[in-house]
Amino acid sequence: MVLTAGTRSLVLNGATLGPSSAGDLAIFEGRRCVAHVAIEDLGATASLAAHCRDFFKMPGWHQGPELIIAVIGPGSFTGLRASLALANGLALGFGAQLRGVTTGACFRTRQGLESAICLTQARRDRLFVEWADGSFWAGSPDAFLSRQGAGREGPLVGNGVAMLAGHTVPSGAFETARPDIHMILEAGLVTANSAMLEPLYIDAPEAKLPARGLRPAPQG
Repeated sequence: MVLTAGTRSLVLNGATLGPSSAGDLAIFEGRRCVAHVAIEDLGATASLAAHCRDFFKMPGWHQGPELIIAVIGPGSFTGLRASLALANGLALGFGAQLRGVTTGACFRTRQGLESAICLTQARRDRLFVEWADGSFWAGSPDAFLSRQGAGREGPLVGNGVAMLAGHTVPSGAFETARPDIHMILEAGLVTANSAMLEPLYIDAPEAKLPARGLRPAPQG
């Protein structure tokens, strides 16, 4: 797609939703942001569709987006499921082009962050690490910093940087909880279309049995 001043794009980020970081939903015409809401907690993911309905009532938006860009991870399981399900459904309903970007790819659109290492908070005091070469890793902050050269290949970005507090970290590290909506748009513009977006999971999703166990199989 060739981006013009009137191209309608929808940007979603549910990957960074968590106790200390919000997510984003925004619409653009070209590179101009028309409307933006920050999703402050996991419980607010249910409002994503309602915000989209409000956006699509705005002048010039009754036909919906032409391009949908969503962050596919790594990050919050709940936030990813909610935002990507919405992105896939809207793309199907409006016939929009659909593109998925990683959290790290978004940061690396900013000048000076081309080699950034993205750290995302994970469960059980662990980090998801995304290097600029597209490789991923998960482990504790101590394990990350003990890796040979870890953190020295580029600036450290993402909400996981806060987990390095109290550690000796390489110069160039700085904390920014999530990529801004303009970073997400720019990353999407250089990404290929997808038929459907799937979450990028570093850890396998956990499935737990109901507290009272499974229901017995139907009889008869």
